[in-house]
Amino acid sequence: MSESLAVAINSLYAVFAGVPRPSSIDYCPCCFTAEDEQAVLTDMPVRQLPAEALRPYAANVMFTVGGVADFRYFLPRLLEIACAEGFSWPDLESVVGRLRFAEWRGWRDEERDAVHDFLAALWSSALTSGPDQEDVDTILCAIGNAEDDLEPYLIEWASALTRPSDRPAATEQLRSLLESGYRSDRNRRRLTNAFWQDRDRQAQQVVAWLASADLQVRLFAAFDDADSEETLQTLADIDDLV
Repeated sequence: MSESLAVAINSLYAVFAGVPRPSSIDYCPCCFTAEDEQAVLTDMPVRQLPAEALRPYAANVMFTVGGVADFRYFLPRLLEIACAEGFSWPDLESVVGRLRFAEWRGWRDEERDAVHDFLAALWSSALTSGPDQEDVDTILCAIGNAEDDLEPYLIEWASALTRPSDRPAATEQLRSLLESGYRSDRNRRRLTNAFWQDRDRQAQQVVAWLASADLQVRLFAAFDDADSEETLQTLADIDDLV
């Protein structure tokens, strides 16, 4: 985990520390049990709750289990697990996407800012790490399931392509997305991650950016300024893919 992401997660814990632990959780018994409820309502500090105890809650919260009040209590730990340890299920896209169902944009300013800082740090971590460390397709889709507008994140990616310190990772991540998460069939461009479902506006923002003149200009500038054969080859691969 990057330092900035660790700081953002610590901030989440601090900001949401005042949210009281729920005394009970409403749930549908077909997807959650009394034992599951007891496991997450233990006296244990929320930061120490194990992933396996939270997994049934994380998989169903905001749908058939719980509501906004208990979701806000568990949120820092849910996001920490999802982006660090990982649940066997649900995936990062699903966990982060619950923020939209909880209408996080309407929360108190400090809570909203802490969530936004977490998403920004998660994105920064992806752009400064190679595909073998962070899956940019997963992370961008997760953010797209929480945010209404991806333009600031795409602008940051474009800027990273032209910064010498960030260019190697940012170009590798762009190639990774084009290879594994993007298709252009019969003049139809689309993202293939199934979690883009119902987020057509955000998906189209990404598709339009990938085909934009601005990105081409950034890539040409990066090619002219690249100082390693590896980065030059990555940029050549990107040119073929777009």
